[in-house]
Amino acid sequence: MSRVAQQIKAKILILPAFILVFGAGVAIWSHGVNPDQVHVIKNSQSQTTEISYKGENGKDALTLLKQHAQVQTKHYSFGDFVVSINGIAGNGPKYWTFYINGKEASVGAGAYITKNSDILDWKLQ
Repeated sequence: MSRVAQQIKAKILILPAFILVFGAGVAIWSHGVNPDQVHVIKNSQSQTTEISYKGENGKDALTLLKQHAQVQTKHYSFGDFVVSINGIAGNGPKYWTFYINGKEASVGAGAYITKNSDILDWKLQ
């Protein structure tokens, strides 16, 4: 095979790889841009173990969670405690833990008023 033919073959093989990488980059970029996108991670039994979504100015985190998932809560004097998300209950040793922008929350989800820039996560841990 001539040197020119080898160069053309190499370019033809690189093109699908470039398209694949470009498509993955667009998908990652769109994840950060789409405020309505909800990410759900499931275990091998298809049970929700993590859910994340973006905040919305003026709405509390618990209200937003209820817009994105089936949620059961139990009311206490300090506020509502999330008992289950999408039918998966947190019961010792694992409970649903609430994170704001990657840090464990120091307030309840019902008390936290979100901003559009917030990323809210719930993890069964």
